[in-house]
Amino acid sequence: MINSNFLKESNLVDLSREIFQYVVQDKQKIDTRFQLLSEDLYEADTINFILADGLGYENLISTDSYLNKNVTKSINTTFPSSTNVALSSIAFMKNPIDHGLIGYYMYDKLQYGLINALNWNKENKNFLLNNHFQKQKSIWKIFKENKIYASNFQPRNLVGTPLSDCLYESSSTIPYDDAQNLLELLSESTTLENKFNFIYYPLIDVTAHIFGVHSEEWHIEITKFEKLVNEISNISNKKTKTIISADHGLINIDAESRHTLNYGDDLQIYGDQRSVYINGSEEIVLETFSEIPGVLLEQQELSHILGDQKNEFLKSIYPDFCFLVEDNNIIYPKHLSAQLKGYHGGLSKGEIKIPIIELSNY
Repeated sequence: MINSNFLKESNLVDLSREIFQYVVQDKQKIDTRFQLLSEDLYEADTINFILADGLGYENLISTDSYLNKNVTKSINTTFPSSTNVALSSIAFMKNPIDHGLIGYYMYDKLQYGLINALNWNKENKNFLLNNHFQKQKSIWKIFKENKIYASNFQPRNLVGTPLSDCLYESSSTIPYDDAQNLLELLSESTTLENKFNFIYYPLIDVTAHIFGVHSEEWHIEITKFEKLVNEISNISNKKTKTIISADHGLINIDAESRHTLNYGDDLQIYGDQRSVYINGSEEIVLETFSEIPGVLLEQQELSHILGDQKNEFLKSIYPDFCFLVEDNNIIYPKHLSAQLKGYHGGLSKGEIKIPIIELSNY
């Protein structure tokens, strides 16, 4: 069954708040619940925060990576364990139910219907213009207002997307092409003066989706990332602390554990393929999922891991039900058909547990 204490446990939002509290210091009050990082954080001139997409704690510790020597804790990621949800939670320093991006796919009952909330199209990107999003202040706006030198390094193909524009200040965003280009950009004199750098690194996740966790290709990608981290950690003569975490881990799904759903227009099925959001009548939902291994959550149970709907906007995007697919299983709703090897989105330890990795050059 679900962990009813999930939202009370340390998570990715807590980690980001602790990092940002140090970066802004007395210029803005940021509340924290835990002390997750080592005391040497307070000696650093520069903080590098690397978000390694797909580098789950369980995945990492199953390898002989030298990074394991620098793992100081494991914490929870967001629910659901999805990239866009986690990145939004970092940027806004809020849980998903508070910032409003609650899944890979979302469903707006009032206007936009089904939304791919990672790859927005030109019609539904206007959803992000809703006052619920516009009145929120990201950490990047706080940096800008307080004249804190900070940069956000993103793969070039992600810069200028609706999600990127929502989360980050364009003036702080630096596109990079590959690892070598990233190192060159971090070595520039202007960047070396930064108090904070955020680096989003997607390739571990991409490789795990295509080839699977523990594949030869995945291990090669882990080795490449180790080399990159070592070079980033030692690129500056200033006291630099590098903190690495992830948005989720991944699990491999066998072909016989993949389930295609047949349903009519009286149901909306969306969210993630391991944590499935549903709108519709309970009777039809139970019939549709009757042969799928897993557990159906009503809104009261879902609130333990997602949180409560607090206003009319959140009511318009909050699902009627959530089906948690049993570990090592996955479903295919009508709008998704790609046959990948690695998946995430659920509540298994492999997906939900992420590492805190700490390195410093002092």
